[in-house]
Amino acid sequence: MKNILLFVTIISILGMSACSRMEDDAIDAAHQISGPVLVQKVQKESIAETSPYSKQKLDEVVVDAMSSKGDFRFEDEALFLTWSALQYGNKSLAVGYKPAHLKDIRPIIHEINIRTGEWKAVHDALIQFIIDEYKKSTGVSIAWKDILIEDDPILPVLTITMDDKNVLTALANLENVRYLEPLDYWPNQIERSSSGCDNSTTTINSSDFSTISPAARLPWNFNNINVPTAWNTAQGQGITIGVIDAGISSAQTLLGSQFQNGVSSGRTITTDYTLGTSAYTACTHGTSMCGLAVGPRNNLNAPTGVAYKSNLHFIRACDDVVLDASSEKTAVKNALVRMGNRNDVRIVSMSIGSPLYSSALYDGVVYANNKGKLIFAAAGTSFSWTSWYGVVYPAYHSECVAVTGVKENSSTCASCHDGSQVDFTVPMERNTDSNRNSLSLKSSGTASAYIGGSSCATAITAGVAALVWSARPGLTKSQVFNALRNTSQYYPSVNGSRGYGNINASAAVAAGLAF
Repeated sequence: MKNILLFVTIISILGMSACSRMEDDAIDAAHQISGPVLVQKVQKESIAETSPYSKQKLDEVVVDAMSSKGDFRFEDEALFLTWSALQYGNKSLAVGYKPAHLKDIRPIIHEINIRTGEWKAVHDALIQFIIDEYKKSTGVSIAWKDILIEDDPILPVLTITMDDKNVLTALANLENVRYLEPLDYWPNQIERSSSGCDNSTTTINSSDFSTISPAARLPWNFNNINVPTAWNTAQGQGITIGVIDAGISSAQTLLGSQFQNGVSSGRTITTDYTLGTSAYTACTHGTSMCGLAVGPRNNLNAPTGVAYKSNLHFIRACDDVVLDASSEKTAVKNALVRMGNRNDVRIVSMSIGSPLYSSALYDGVVYANNKGKLIFAAAGTSFSWTSWYGVVYPAYHSECVAVTGVKENSSTCASCHDGSQVDFTVPMERNTDSNRNSLSLKSSGTASAYIGGSSCATAITAGVAALVWSARPGLTKSQVFNALRNTSQYYPSVNGSRGYGNINASAAVAAGLAF
């Protein structure tokens, strides 16, 4: 009987304690959202114009700003331009939101829970606000599901189909709205692309590789940054590199069943996707980047990667290297969040980008960075329609390590972007022939293919970072970056367009060990 009474007493105490905690939580939540959830701005915005810009006029304004200032952001411009941009493309509008009393949330964006407390209150109120404002503007009732594109479960971003001027203005006048981004806008002067997806057809010059044990091909430019010497100390073991790209080939067994071929045993490859229905596509770019970063040191006469004992986690998030579609920007944002939430991933490599700034994509970059990931991004590879532009996004952001390629003599390569945002360079183009670049895996088989641009420089640098980290796994990401920086070509000086210059793999590994 005493045991029963004791049990009942314990249950009662626990019940009272649980109720007390729930009451405390309710009080906290009520305190957080005391007053109106949605707060109007004091300084109101409006769109006086009755007609949007034509596509041609809007493109001229955007491209002129990019050419003269090196940047264009809708959030810094008149609301009229955002409204105009929403008339073209698929009308995708990304709405970044927050509690009204908070200012810049990006330092804490990795810590918030948008499904509880004041964040949920804002989220729910904003949905109802959009529905109500649309009916007020048009007289038509809409269901949320009919305009919803994505309700991000991690980041405070709602993406909807919307081009109504009055709804846009109402949203812009809320303290709760961080940004309004026309996600699918793309200037006609910058072609929508399918770039970077084809293998090079240039015949391999026999002087552009050497054979190393157990029977792998060593790309010529690995010697230029002392990768083989670094291998005497570290090969990337125990480190996982995350690659975000346009898919890998299911036919390339060296990124599948033979990932542990040769001396690359004891490691893993995993895949995911945030765009499409599979990580595997016909685009060869992701295959090439993975091959450069972590391709196995094989016995099949195929090219090796830098960190040939590192693990790989690959996420397909785009159709090609240029992020020109709303779906790609959203998918890369989501891929960055997934990489950020994986404890095993330390390094993220992105050989993709866009000359246009994206607020939503930047949220993903900040999230992954705040989660401790060392992010490498390509400065940009020139096509006829991007040759005038400098460093692309996301490499432009300070949260990313921007990498570009150079010729053997350290001059700018034929197709590589550079600029003040560049941190490091990698030689990836012969002085006398711009078609002779680094070597990586093709979509199938063991033959080598040339691959160049800032894309390949980025993947190689990510591999070198893995070597440094594997030599001393206890390093912070700042220490790994410092090891790369302090041993680079120009350090402690900075070149105005090529940063600290060429990395030095063996010296960086030694510097990492010295911390």
